[in-house]
Amino acid sequence: MNEIIPNLWLGAYPSIEDVPHLLRSGIRSVLTVDFVPLPEADFKCFQCKFIELRDEPSQDVLDILEESLDFIDQALHNGAVLIHCTMGMSRSATITIAYVMRKFHISYDNALDLVMKRRTVYPNIGFVNQLKLFEVMKWKVDKESPVYRQYAAIRKFKGAGAAYNEQMNSDADLPRVECQPAIFKCRKCRRRLFTSSNLVGHCKPEPSATDTLAANTIQSDDANVNTVLIKGVTLNDSRTPCTLSELFTDPLEWTRPYTHEVEGKLYCPGCRAKVGSFNWCGEPCVCGTWVTPAFHFNRNHLDRVESNSRQSLLSAIPASVPEEDPTTGVDSR
Repeated sequence: MNEIIPNLWLGAYPSIEDVPHLLRSGIRSVLTVDFVPLPEADFKCFQCKFIELRDEPSQDVLDILEESLDFIDQALHNGAVLIHCTMGMSRSATITIAYVMRKFHISYDNALDLVMKRRTVYPNIGFVNQLKLFEVMKWKVDKESPVYRQYAAIRKFKGAGAAYNEQMNSDADLPRVECQPAIFKCRKCRRRLFTSSNLVGHCKPEPSATDTLAANTIQSDDANVNTVLIKGVTLNDSRTPCTLSELFTDPLEWTRPYTHEVEGKLYCPGCRAKVGSFNWCGEPCVCGTWVTPAFHFNRNHLDRVESNSRQSLLSAIPASVPEEDPTTGVDSR
């Protein structure tokens, strides 16, 4: 094991087996980042925390990052801390790099250089890109920031498989925004597309909102939802709601066949008329706020039908994309 900064140690599983050496090094707390926890009976003299994480690019490090860093902060009051995984090269190294980034407010590259001077590490590409998002978010996991919302939406929509469908079904039970209940239909064929509960609001920028951050776009693997970062995002700290009535929604189940690319058009699943557009990297509302991800529907191609019936809202979204006549490409129902 290696001391990265004073009282912060990074190591592999074998390093924790020599308990007397840990105590001589001043270590009083152990953070395990692995798929199995330490045996409690053998480590009663330490404050231990277990974070379950596999060394796979698709694992959501950001989801456990704040919890891990807070534990380290608190544990350092009582002595040195050891962060470990099986090899001490990827999972535990990722947490260590994140801690160094936040403590010194430095970039991922600079934090990696600092750690590498003490120990050779190789975080996997998914973890690396999440650490770069952490840097863009100014060393915190800000779930309201455009970059995090993009990251979360892409994970949910492209990377979650059956879990995504389960979440979509549970989300459909209750409206998520408070507004007059309504169903939005295709103007051409009257197909139900979404309801008012699917609409996503945002805040318009204040005149002084000029904070702009840019991150490189990295797409080393299209199947890896962790490798997409925003390029040229305007961060908006305003709390004044936009009232311009633009129609932005969360990703909808029936749009999945059309949204494998970064951006494109949205077509009615009934008649294939164009009804909007999408861009995973976002697009600006007319108020000036960058909405990420952007599933933007054109009012000129929709009809809004007011409804006080909750049941009609729950049945508004088609369960799947309809079958087509192979000769016409039109809904065969």
